[in-house]
Amino acid sequence: MTELEKLETYLKEHGYNYQRIDDYDEDKPNLSWRQIIVYDKAGRRMWDAVCHPGSYGFEYGRLEIMGKPVVRKSDHDCVVGYLTAQDIIDRLEDKDE
Repeated sequence: MTELEKLETYLKEHGYNYQRIDDYDEDKPNLSWRQIIVYDKAGRRMWDAVCHPGSYGFEYGRLEIMGKPVVRKSDHDCVVGYLTAQDIIDRLEDKDE
């Protein structure tokens, strides 16, 4: 199971409003794009997680995130990469603050 699939399982089990986008071609894996976009109750985009050739951590199967509440003030950039699904879940549950 990929990190994106693990994250999707968590989001589904916890009732998050999200959309998964898969633009994957087995013949062109270096051009593939996988993303989960999470929305608030009003349907506004809150944050997303991606795994594609340009994302931080792609070569390790890890995820890159952008947006609140997953990117914290203590992070040094507006995106954070090289994360596992569990790293993101911990951020959502405020386990590491």
